[in-house]
Amino acid sequence: MYKPFLLLIIIILSIFIYLWQQNTSIRYAYKVSRLQSEYDNINSENDSLKLKINSILALEKMDKIAKEKNLSTPDENSIVYID
Repeated sequence: MYKPFLLLIIIILSIFIYLWQQNTSIRYAYKVSRLQSEYDNINSENDSLKLKINSILALEKMDKIAKEKNLSTPDENSIVYID
């Protein structure tokens, strides 16, 4: 009499453990996906900031070279803008 009841309990417990494992697996997959997206966004922002830093440093380097070669800033009257 106890064997069928025990078997039923074991089957129900096994199903519960299986469903719990699947649920946990799905939650971790969503979390990994969200973190991957966040990582990609941060990486993209990092690349953008590196580009800005390099452009600023390039302007500073150009200014330093101009000063070393005794170049001067042109007068506003001598600047011609081309569209």
